[in-house]
Amino acid sequence: KSPQSRRQLTQAISEVLETELSFREAELVSDVLIALLKQAEHDFRKTLAERLSIMDGVPLRLVLHMANEDIDIARPVLQKSSVLGEFDLLYIIKSKSAEYWRAIATRESLSEQVVDVLADCNDFETALALAENTNITLSNRVLNIFAEIAQGAETLAVPLLRRDEVSEEIASMLYRYVSAEVRS
Repeated sequence: KSPQSRRQLTQAISEVLETELSFREAELVSDVLIALLKQAEHDFRKTLAERLSIMDGVPLRLVLHMANEDIDIARPVLQKSSVLGEFDLLYIIKSKSAEYWRAIATRESLSEQVVDVLADCNDFETALALAENTNITLSNRVLNIFAEIAQGAETLAVPLLRRDEVSEEIASMLYRYVSAEVRS
């Protein structure tokens, strides 16, 4: 229950996962860890999720288990884990709430299809996270969706206007919704 014990257990689990494992061994480790996580305290699960989010060789089943936890546990995995593929992200977007979409929207790398599905959610905070994510490219279709959402919402219009891929047409539309201070 102590922070020191959580760190030690997280370190031990990380060392096991960094070991070269066969597929069968990785599946057995996943079974054991998922069973452990079901009994573990919230703080430990959160600490472990943060650690797993930056590791490459983690079994997908374990990462998916963490991604489907409460959002404060799932967030680091959704934001950073390279183990999650496009289809995993699409499934999570379709099956989870806006908090999960927003975490996914901050990833350094997102496929055009994932960005399109996130844009189709029409969630303001998700749109804002995507607009502020300078590591991805937004298509004209997505920019048009966001321009509609940005009507009367300068907090979304401003990061959109800063993006290189915004056409003059969309910039003109957004220009109407921002304050005189931003226009100047």
